[in-house]
Amino acid sequence: MTSPIPSVVEGTTLKEVAEFMRSHKTPVVLVQNKALDYIGVVTDADFTRKVAANEGSVYTAKVESIMSSPIKTIKGSTVMAEANKVMHQSRISHLAITEKGEFTGLLSVVNFFKYYENVEDYLSDLAINDGLTGIYNRRYFDEVLTTEWKRAKREKLPLSLVMLDIDYFKKYNDTYGHQAGDECLVKIAISIADTLQRPADMVARYGGEEFVVILPNAEQEDAAKFSEKIRANIENLNIEHKASNINRFVTASFGVASVVPNLNSSCEELLQNADKALYNAKHEGRNCVSVSQD
Repeated sequence: MTSPIPSVVEGTTLKEVAEFMRSHKTPVVLVQNKALDYIGVVTDADFTRKVAANEGSVYTAKVESIMSSPIKTIKGSTVMAEANKVMHQSRISHLAITEKGEFTGLLSVVNFFKYYENVEDYLSDLAINDGLTGIYNRRYFDEVLTTEWKRAKREKLPLSLVMLDIDYFKKYNDTYGHQAGDECLVKIAISIADTLQRPADMVARYGGEEFVVILPNAEQEDAAKFSEKIRANIENLNIEHKASNINRFVTASFGVASVVPNLNSSCEELLQNADKALYNAKHEGRNCVSVSQD
């Protein structure tokens, strides 16, 4: 079988290898011995690093002088952790990937660094971001609320909380399907995030169709005005909701609570007050903003 990764034979000059890689538009070539066994690999990085350090002429120096060897092969189904183990134990910097006897790709130390960097970023995102909407999740919201509560208490500043719930969302799902429901949640999450005005403000998905916004150093009146702005922006998305009892478009109800934390108060009470205000907004007809009186 012919390998999808181009190859050259040992004894090929560096000049010939460079021209071969350029003509084939490939950043990597495998090196074969006279018996056509694969003995090493050359990448474009090898040229930039090793050719400059090679005292011989590129017209006479052979490909063996810059290739990485030996080379080992693994199946494409091999998990990354196992591949990393093979590279570490063999003390090699490249692994050729095979599928049904053909070379289909190449892993290098650089690939692994990038892979694990991406994995760490991904796991970090999973820890703080909601998987559907991309905004912060409830777990991270709890952490931020605790931090902002302590800061507000220490500096004697107001802390406001906004809880909002999409009106008649179950009916929306029943009418348009859960995929449309997910798309609706994403659009609303983006709308709320785009409305945030200060770096310290944050929005999180609290659960289901419920969202929560933290507004540090914001008085209750300002938080209520901000909530009204979010409410209008959501309605102006013009997401059709023919099953709604109050509007032809998707709307949301809001509960606002504010406090200057002290020794006799807690962030749990702030959450409860915002939740009560949200309940009042629904009782008052929905698609409105209700402010806690506690």
